[in-house]
Amino acid sequence: MPTLQAPGSINTGMNYSVILKWSEVWAVIIPVLIYLYQKPNEKYIKPVIWYLVIALILNIICDIIGENYYNEPKFIIAINYNLPFYNLHSIIRLFLFINFFHLINVPANKFIKKILPIVIAALVVFNFLFLDSFKNFSSKIFTIESIVLIVYCIIYFLAILGADDASNKFNSSLIIVTGLAVYESVCFPIFLFYDLLSKKFQDYAIDIWDVHNIMYIILCLFIARAFYGRIKI
Repeated sequence: MPTLQAPGSINTGMNYSVILKWSEVWAVIIPVLIYLYQKPNEKYIKPVIWYLVIALILNIICDIIGENYYNEPKFIIAINYNLPFYNLHSIIRLFLFINFFHLINVPANKFIKKILPIVIAALVVFNFLFLDSFKNFSSKIFTIESIVLIVYCIIYFLAILGADDASNKFNSSLIIVTGLAVYESVCFPIFLFYDLLSKKFQDYAIDIWDVHNIMYIILCLFIARAFYGRIKI
C-alpha cells in the first residue's frame, strides 16, 4: 500500500487489514508457483511472468517500507518512502502488458504498435519532468496505464467475438485479458482520484486501497488459472 499513514496509524496486528495489505506480495506468489509447476510455454506468457517476478520484488520492497514506517533509514525518507516504487510498478506493468498484447496479435496497425510505446514513454518522461515528482504517487501515470490497457482489452474482446473460427478450446490469453480488464476497470477511478484523495481525505484513501488490493488478488488468480491450463475431468 502507498505509504500515507500518519505516525500512530499503523496496525501491526495479524488481522484482516494486515493480510489484505500483504496481498500485494502473497497474491503474486500464487501464479508464480503455478507457472513453476505447469511450465506453460506460450510465447505471450513470457512478459506476464516477467511482470509477476518484477512485481513481487517491488511489492516486497513497498510492504517492508510500509511496515517500518517509524524506523526508515534516511535515504528511504528522502525518496518519500515507497511511493516511487509504485510509480515504477505501474510503468513496468503497462509496458509488459503492451508487449503481451502484441504477442497475442491484437488487431492494430503496425505503425501504431511501433509508435505507441514510444509515445507512452515520452508521456511518462514529460510527466515526471514537468508535472509530477517521481517521489510522489502519480495518478496521471496510473490513469494512463488503465486507459491504454482497457482499450487493448476491449480490442481483444471485439476480435475474439468477431472471429469466424471461434472455438471452445482452452484459451489462456482470454483468461489473462479478462482478469486484467476486471482489475483495470475497477481500479481506474481509484487511480484517477487517488492523488487528490491522499491529500484531502487521507483515511479514505487508505481504505479505498483495500479495494485495489482485492482486485489485484483477482488479477493474480486469473493469471494463475491461465497458467494452470485446461482442467482434466
